[in-house]
Amino acid sequence: MTTMKNILGFAVALLMLFGMTSCFEDIDKTYDEKTVVEFQTAITSTPAVGRTYPLISAGNSTTAVTLNQRINLVGPQRTSDETIKVSVDKENSTAVEGTHFTLTNGGNVVIPANSSFGTVTVTVPRGTAAASVPAVNLVLMIEGNGKDILPSENYKRIGFTIRP
Repeated sequence: MTTMKNILGFAVALLMLFGMTSCFEDIDKTYDEKTVVEFQTAITSTPAVGRTYPLISAGNSTTAVTLNQRINLVGPQRTSDETIKVSVDKENSTAVEGTHFTLTNGGNVVIPANSSFGTVTVTVPRGTAAASVPAVNLVLMIEGNGKDILPSENYKRIGFTIRP
């Protein structure tokens, strides 16, 4: 009798399993929205308090610090290199270019052909100031390529706290 109940219970469970999985749709999604670019860290990090973007510590070092930030191309890959402009958001930044940081290649980031990623590089000179000197903020903003690749509104900014 117990064996019969076990077999019946197993058969019911098996029937339920097949019944539940047979209803799954075969989802084949293709991104067909406008092509945008975004900071990877802006996607994976929580925005700072009172801001719409994350604020990351650049650290303080006895040597220059290189900050690399990945930029994602969201949309079809291109058959030729795409140059994406990244600028300093002067409204939200207190850091001074040439004093607190250097933006490599003038903020021009190349996303190679048949790729979805590029890298913007910021160099922060070695820290020499006393602890009493206040930190400054550098906020970068993606502008796009000026044609058909736009910045993602939610993920186009990223900030760094720099201790001079």
